[in-house]
Amino acid sequence: MIFLIVKFMLISLQALGLYSEVIFRRADDADQWNCNSFFIWFEGGCKCVYVGGRTQEIEPGLLNQPSLLYDRHLLRGFEDRTKFIIENGPLDDAVINCAKLINILTKFCVVHKFDLSVSINGHHMWNNMNAFFNANPPDLRIQPIVSINSRINLDSLSIFPNGLAKISIHSRFKPILVDAYHEVFRRTPDVSFYGLDLPYTYEDLFGFFKDIKKLSLRSAHHITKQQLGQLVQNFHEVKHDEECRFTIGIDEDFLVNDLLTLIPKEAYRLNLKRSGNIGPEPEKMIWAEMTDRFGGTWALREMGMHNIWERGKNIFHICSMKYFTENEVIELSDQSDSDQSDSDQSYSYESYSDQSDFD
Repeated sequence: MIFLIVKFMLISLQALGLYSEVIFRRADDADQWNCNSFFIWFEGGCKCVYVGGRTQEIEPGLLNQPSLLYDRHLLRGFEDRTKFIIENGPLDDAVINCAKLINILTKFCVVHKFDLSVSINGHHMWNNMNAFFNANPPDLRIQPIVSINSRINLDSLSIFPNGLAKISIHSRFKPILVDAYHEVFRRTPDVSFYGLDLPYTYEDLFGFFKDIKKLSLRSAHHITKQQLGQLVQNFHEVKHDEECRFTIGIDEDFLVNDLLTLIPKEAYRLNLKRSGNIGPEPEKMIWAEMTDRFGGTWALREMGMHNIWERGKNIFHICSMKYFTENEVIELSDQSDSDQSDSDQSYSYESYSDQSDFD
């Protein structure tokens, strides 16, 4: 029996087009994982990516003979860490052959993880692949991870009968999310949105998204700083699964200590940290450790102060201390505690932002 971790990427037409990475091991060898790749070329597509190491070209016609392809080519190639190249005609043929390859892998192997990524301009390719899958469903018994652009019809994801483990929606032009309340978002335990104007309200966090474990809303224009404080209060007073984590971007400036006014002072501790930013005086920042009424501990932070990629954005993050690792922020001082005076805790946004200027 063969175990696989599969990642397929449908990239924009100007780039590769289609690419798959497959991590392989036999059932009797839990420690030995080999990494293989499939490069699916098409006429007019870029072939400028260097493919080093052992390579093997597969004739597209072999995809219509699954047993022969698997036994004589794929199985040996997995052992040798071969990189497979499939030359195709037009792009549409390449997309169908990619779908055939997915079906072959799911038929002959046990897929532990399946990750499908569709780029900004990849919706045309996905539409063609989805049409093939509707007639030839993949034998995928797990919940895949899906990253798609906002142009894709969410109903097309019904080809995965067991639902999704995670879905990420992205867009380059910040459109309004039309199908914001689609059933796929309510049923999927891990949901993220990037580059979209989102209509969600505070009530949706515990209404529409009430069963979700991980939620990332980086443009939640209808959620206020006051409501983030209510969210913190909810995590303090209501028992949450330790897998639960929220990342929410709002329009208002805030500091973490602005969001702690609705919980008892003895329930949290402010911590002074260094960001890890390279420079003579890396900026200082505050994050909070909160203990809820049930003994669970949570980390609260403002992402713009901690992550260079989120700089200048007002993004709040709350997660279990179990997942708040030391490499996320560097210890500067552990002298702060829950008995700090109000004057110690009341930093103004202006003075705090001055301390954390990257420029």
